[in-house]
Amino acid sequence: MPPHVQPPEDAPAPRFLTVDARVPAPIRQLLEEADGCLNMAFVNGGTACARRAIEGILATERATGEDLDECFQKLKEKHPAVAPTLFQILSMLGDGDDPLPADALRALIATIKAVVFEVYVQGPERVERLMYVHQLVEGLKRDNAPARRASAR
Repeated sequence: MPPHVQPPEDAPAPRFLTVDARVPAPIRQLLEEADGCLNMAFVNGGTACARRAIEGILATERATGEDLDECFQKLKEKHPAVAPTLFQILSMLGDGDDPLPADALRALIATIKAVVFEVYVQGPERVERLMYVHQLVEGLKRDNAPARRASAR
């Protein structure tokens, strides 16, 4: 959809905007609180909660460093499937002490949700898919081994 066209009002929100239960509870709670603050126009509280959610992700993923950019670099290395643009947005909006304007806060919260979706939902689902296919292929190898030996004679 072109950027100037808005989705219909009744269109469902993208899946990643609903924080999945697989996201660690402290991060999930901070994102819910950030959303609540944003909905009430409490940008100070919303900004603080969103930035604490970022800190929670970094701590949970053990992505430590001298500054926020170094922490994001470690997180990026640990989760290369996450789009680099998301880390750029986190770096741009997630650092500092000043409250964000409502539109910037909305963008920060959505970006955090996109990152946690990639890290805690898509990543494990990707592994699950690969393991399932791997098991099917391994089953083929076992099932076809006697047939290959017989046809080789």
